[in-house]
Amino acid sequence: MDLKFTSERSYRTSRAAARAITSRPVNECAQCRETIFMPEWSEYLDARRVRHLWQCEACGYKFETLVCFPEI
Repeated sequence: MDLKFTSERSYRTSRAAARAITSRPVNECAQCRETIFMPEWSEYLDARRVRHLWQCEACGYKFETLVCFPEI
């Protein structure tokens, strides 16, 4: 078995896995940098805008985000 080929394939596989893991947007707490996976609630303002309230489980910090979708 060619050791160089095996290590190159492992490198490519691990890079692809890293891209798959980081391809989803992740919110971090602005206070403690802990990852926040889901908003506490979401409010649909209209067909193009959604507001999310996030709360950190680690430190309790809260913040809002606004998602705006383009017109189709």
